[in-house]
Amino acid sequence: MILAKNMADPNQSNFVSTNVHVFYKIAKESYATMNEFTNRHRKPKPTGEPGYIITLDPGRKSFKHALIAIVFCGMFLESILHLLIVEQKGLDTFNEYDRKIYEDKLRLLGCDDQPILVLCKQFREARKEIVHEKAYINADSLRIAQKEADVAIDLIDKIVAYFKLETG
Repeated sequence: MILAKNMADPNQSNFVSTNVHVFYKIAKESYATMNEFTNRHRKPKPTGEPGYIITLDPGRKSFKHALIAIVFCGMFLESILHLLIVEQKGLDTFNEYDRKIYEDKLRLLGCDDQPILVLCKQFREARKEIVHEKAYINADSLRIAQKEADVAIDLIDKIVAYFKLETG
């Protein structure tokens, strides 16, 4: 639950039922599981050289959990931006911004933190490619799901810190 201002009477507060905390928790849990599977299949080089030898993950569990983390980071971000905009600017303003990019919504909320906006753009582009996959071969733009999950988790953690949100 999130405490939100009553739009009819700003001096009164209401509880808003939302799954935003669940989305955050699923993203964080999947990210932790992704890292567990990544570490299980990564061994230091026996020669002591820098780097790792990566072994086969036949179930692609690290990859799957990276995708789950990315998608749920998106669900969290969409939900929290909706809640914050409606609370601070009203439903009419939210409706104006509903289809705008994350960065525009963050700027509307007063966030001009450049590192957050850069992460947000990278996340938005990767999330779109993942959720709306178009099969193509282009080695120049190959994304690694685990690295994009790193970005996604970093972004939502920075959003939580920036807006001083409770994650339940």
